[in-house]
Amino acid sequence: HDLHSHLLPAEKEEGGEYRTTNEDYNMMSLGAELVRLLAEAGITAVHDTSYYDYPDYLASYDNARIGLQQQLKKYPTVKLVIDLHRDAAEYSNGSQWATEAFINGEKSAQIMLVIGTDSYYEHPNWEQNLSVALKLQSLMEKTHPGVTRPLDLRKQRFNQDLLPGTIMAEIGAAGNTHREAMNTVSVLAEAIIYLSKGANT
Repeated sequence: HDLHSHLLPAEKEEGGEYRTTNEDYNMMSLGAELVRLLAEAGITAVHDTSYYDYPDYLASYDNARIGLQQQLKKYPTVKLVIDLHRDAAEYSNGSQWATEAFINGEKSAQIMLVIGTDSYYEHPNWEQNLSVALKLQSLMEKTHPGVTRPLDLRKQRFNQDLLPGTIMAEIGAAGNTHREAMNTVSVLAEAIIYLSKGANT
C-alpha cells in the first residue's frame, strides 16, 4: 500500500493556527500514524512526505501527480493509494468549521471519502476507485456509526486515474483539533486492515 500524503496542513492543538508546517500537527503526522497502525497489522505502507501544496497551493495537484507517478514506478506492486487531506470552511465570523463524531466515547473528527470521475478528463478506473471507497465507508460505519460524511463524487479526477484503488480521504476540517483527527485515522486504518483481509461489507 502506498499512502500519498498530500499536505494540506491541519491545525495545531486548540487555539493554534489552522495551517502549519509543523509535522507534529499537520497532515504529515496523520499519514505517519496511518502507516504505523497498518505496519502493526503487517501491512507495508509507503508514506510520501513531500510538500506538494507549499508554497504554491495552486500547483498542488500538478506537483502531486508527478510525485505519485514516481512512487508508483518505484513501488509497482502498490494496490491502494490514499491521498490524505482535511476539509476547510470558514464561518462568517472567521472561525473554522469542524466536523464531529464520537469514537469509543471520545469526540473525534468525521472522515469524507472523495472520488473523482471521468466528467472532465479520461479516467477509466474511477468506478473501481468508487467500489473501494464504498467498501471502506461501509466498514467504517459498521464499526463506528456516524464517523463518515456522505461520499463525495466529484467531476475532477484528482490524479486518481493513475492507479485503480486510489481515493482521497478528508480527515475532519480546519476547525477540528489534532487529537480529534488522529482518533479518526485509527478508524480508517482499521477499515483498511479489514479490507485487506477480505472483509465482507
